[in-house]
Amino acid sequence: MNVKKMLGKLALLAMILLATPAIFAEIPNGYYNGINGLKDRYLKTRLHEIIKNHSTNSYSGLFAQCFKYTDVRDDGTWWDMYSDIQRYVSDGWSGMNREHSLPKSWWGGDENPAYTDLNHLYPSDRPANMKKSNYPLGEVGTATYDNGVTKVGYPIAGQGGGSSRVFEPDDEYKGDFARTYFYMATCYQDFSWKYTYMMLNGEYPSMAQWAIDMLLEWHRADPVSKKELDRNEEVYRIQHNRNPFIDMPDLVEFIWGDKVGVPYEAGDLPPVGDGTLVLPEHNSTVDFGEVICGKDVTVDVDIRGSLSENLTLKIYGYDALNFSIPTASVSWVDVNSGGYTLKVTFTPKEARDYEAKLLLYDGGLVGITSYVVNLKGKGVDMPVFDRVEAVEASNVSSAGFRANWLRPSNPEVVDYYIVTIKEYENGTLANVYRESTDADDLFYDFTNGKSGADYYYSVQSVRYGEKSPESNEVHVSLTGGVGGIESDNPLVAMNIANGLRFLVAEPHTNVRIVDMVGRVIKVLPSVEKGDCILLPYGAFVLYSDQSARPLKVLVK
Repeated sequence: MNVKKMLGKLALLAMILLATPAIFAEIPNGYYNGINGLKDRYLKTRLHEIIKNHSTNSYSGLFAQCFKYTDVRDDGTWWDMYSDIQRYVSDGWSGMNREHSLPKSWWGGDENPAYTDLNHLYPSDRPANMKKSNYPLGEVGTATYDNGVTKVGYPIAGQGGGSSRVFEPDDEYKGDFARTYFYMATCYQDFSWKYTYMMLNGEYPSMAQWAIDMLLEWHRADPVSKKELDRNEEVYRIQHNRNPFIDMPDLVEFIWGDKVGVPYEAGDLPPVGDGTLVLPEHNSTVDFGEVICGKDVTVDVDIRGSLSENLTLKIYGYDALNFSIPTASVSWVDVNSGGYTLKVTFTPKEARDYEAKLLLYDGGLVGITSYVVNLKGKGVDMPVFDRVEAVEASNVSSAGFRANWLRPSNPEVVDYYIVTIKEYENGTLANVYRESTDADDLFYDFTNGKSGADYYYSVQSVRYGEKSPESNEVHVSLTGGVGGIESDNPLVAMNIANGLRFLVAEPHTNVRIVDMVGRVIKVLPSVEKGDCILLPYGAFVLYSDQSARPLKVLVK
């Protein structure tokens, strides 16, 4: 840890010691009911039941609708735990990604609650995110990438879980990531994990022992900060669940640490009051977003509080018939013990804006005797898709490749892309991978390839949850070339009309362009990011002095 960061931690510690009450978590009344007296797996499962039924968020709207509340410093800059680049919120989020700190590929990326769960989603510098890839957390022995905050490289002995690389965050954030992973192992303990570098299937312990040991060390060395406490409150406001390991850090020890087998007794849980609702907030709004006419979207509304009798529910307003709920009454027992998840469905019939209100009353409520939740949504027509065109892969090695495709003529009808990769071994289908990318990306780096295997990839665009027709399939053969060679400055280029535009991080010298016959058709003394060249139609291989691997491109 550098001196500046160490001084910052000491200052924060002093602030905590002098003003401890000011930074305590504001745990809602009754939120953690039922955890006292439980231990290890039973305690973890009870927490799972409390936090699992949270609201989902719009992936495309994460920056504008979520991160601007959860991850902004007092000076108006994005709080990026992956880089020290200062970016102001007022300038937008250019150069940044929505980063799944626990990689979405580990569970397949298609479980919506986890895909948009703010408890493990953070704004990230795009280059750092690309280098981090889907590597597990770990401590780096020899680094292949280090920007001063994010470090990627070969793991120390005993770590990595079989992965050749690990991602090590800065000391300032190691506790943050540890508590994030404890949350994920609890909230999604029923997931079937595709990659088990750190996560194990089953409700307990749900993580590999080497990972538990490391995360415990990080958790103890980097205690909960004010940043985490504030973020936890904002996440709770947005998606209505909390990270219990931020609220009550000692829970970690009772589930995985030195107090396993000891029944948990919380000394500071707030008392349960009578006749109050914690959720939903009075006069809050549920926005269903844009929904295709004739389709329906269901949103979970969490109802939590302390009631003395059953709660009555009713939808009213001009568009009430376009919103529906499965029940008109909720038991006070459910509301008081962990909460009740009400499923509200929106079904537009025509392309226009819709509004209605959900009314919650009775229940022995005092103070606010009836809670109103505003319901809104917009009906839209079915989008007209252009079929995506997949093009030849690049950066082919024995360990993977980059899948490429062209931007459709109507990019406004793209929320994101889905890349389907089929893996064949000896002519037999062995695996199918499905990954999603941002609407701005026209490539996907596949890094889990097997030398000698054959791959076929296709691409679809997605809008309002609807998929375009599947693209053509592109064949990639991993013939077992030289493995283990990496470059911190790979040769990267994108197709433009009748040529290429270079996207290199640093200048490359002696760039040779070779056709498929092996003839050198052009030599460029030097190229920088943004440089363009014209080339005839065809396939070419590019070499440079700085790149360990050649780049194969197709010019149209």
